[in-house]
Amino acid sequence: MEVEELTATMGKYYGERIVTALIGIESDVNKVDTVASAVTDFSNVEDAFVVTGDYDILLKVRFPHYDDFQNFLVDKLGKLEGVRRIRTMMVLSIKKEMGQKIGE
Repeated sequence: MEVEELTATMGKYYGERIVTALIGIESDVNKVDTVASAVTDFSNVEDAFVVTGDYDILLKVRFPHYDDFQNFLVDKLGKLEGVRRIRTMMVLSIKKEMGQKIGE
């Protein structure tokens, strides 16, 4: 699937809904703290964790539109020095957030 086609598909799916995603970041081992500090400056990053496992940093982000989210990945996060790889997990639905069950 071409980037333009994927963008159009995701844009249609999300429409006017807020985009919430979890992002796993692999960074250079000596840049983890620098990258973690840098991502906290982005207003759409709600939570940032330095973790163990497959990723070095895990983010929760929210954007008003899919295009804004895509631009963040490509133009901001992807250009940070020390970021080696980004894996994105799109949130389909939220069942519990900040200790509160959603939709019950």
